[in-house]
Amino acid sequence: MDKSGDPGLFGRWFRGLSLRAWLIVGFMMALLPVALLSAFWYLDYRDQLREPFRQVLNTQHNVSLALERIQGNLWDIAMDVNDFAQTGDESYRNHFEAAEREIAANLRNLEMITDDYPSFEPVLEGVSQQWALLLQAASDVAPLPGTADQPLMRFESVIAETGKRVESIAESMRLLNEESHREALATMERLDRFAAIAGVLALVFSGIGIFIIDQALIRSTDKLVEGAMLVAGGTRNREIEVQVPPELASVAQAFNTMLKQINQQEDALAAAARADGLTGLYNRREFDRAIDEAIAVSKESGEPFSLLMIDVDHFKQFNDTHGHLAGDDALRQVAATIELTARENDRAYRYGGEEFAMILPGLRTYEATAIAERLCNTIAAQTLILPDGQKQTLTVSIGISVFSPRVSPPNIIELADRALYAAKMEGRNKVKVTG
Repeated sequence: MDKSGDPGLFGRWFRGLSLRAWLIVGFMMALLPVALLSAFWYLDYRDQLREPFRQVLNTQHNVSLALERIQGNLWDIAMDVNDFAQTGDESYRNHFEAAEREIAANLRNLEMITDDYPSFEPVLEGVSQQWALLLQAASDVAPLPGTADQPLMRFESVIAETGKRVESIAESMRLLNEESHREALATMERLDRFAAIAGVLALVFSGIGIFIIDQALIRSTDKLVEGAMLVAGGTRNREIEVQVPPELASVAQAFNTMLKQINQQEDALAAAARADGLTGLYNRREFDRAIDEAIAVSKESGEPFSLLMIDVDHFKQFNDTHGHLAGDDALRQVAATIELTARENDRAYRYGGEEFAMILPGLRTYEATAIAERLCNTIAAQTLILPDGQKQTLTVSIGISVFSPRVSPPNIIELADRALYAAKMEGRNKVKVTG
């Protein structure tokens, strides 16, 4: 966001995300570390545990099978050579050659199987050399029935050594298997650590996701609820500020619009409740409230104010002569004249029937008298146009009382009424001030 308050293109895009998008982003943030670490865990498990184990087991099986066959063939060769040395029967040579071919094939298989394991290379090389010695020793054996010659004894020694070399391959395979187990255990320990890290990161990112959701949804919802509670409590001048997500921002905007309409309607109703329906001036209820307020303000500030009670002269006779519609129209025109005469801070009221009142803040007796005289003369000189087109005139009598917080009693209305009564008794169309 720049200094002017503009969130920028990304900020506007981010705030424009829908509620569904906010929820998806929040939960993706929570699940992201779990998904990444799960993928890493699987790849590590496959490369470091499953595949090595599978290869070791497959190699071990093939090596064991080849070793079993070689050991069996060595046993057959030993029997064939011993039988040949004792009997001289050439048929055993065929068996020997068949066993020789099988051993050679199995040795080649061992070399291919263990090609990926360099540690087997010297062992297999030793076995191959020993096998060559065995073949040489077997070829030196001659048939001597009933005796044990030196070549035969050498053959038996060589074949025993060959068997030991074959056994060494099995031992190497066992050691390889143990090493694979150690690597598997190390991998499992590493995966355990990764799982712990994944759990911690999942909690952290879940917190981040919850924070995002809180910012996008919960906090905005709380603002809406708070605004509704304030309205329910009577506070209706405070707007709800929600920017994200757009759905709740629209709700907040609609709520604020509704609140403005309610306030406008209430103001209109309040104004209607304070106004007189016929003349448009403030009504008697508003006058009673305003006079109490004026007295309180005068006592607090020490400034006086004046009250004018205004009564239309002979209005009943006027009403009886010209009708109620003409009387109502006459009252409206008199009220308009009173309102035009009032200053900016003055307030005019319809006190009841043909009687009006004016509250003049800050005016003393002579000032209020001057305004009352001007009003009385203006109304007397005014020509009223009745609904039927007739032209008539009316006069008013005005009684004045001045409230001074240091000397005046609170019955300012009664004093003004007395002055008004005196004005009527002295012939009407007059202004009188409380003595």
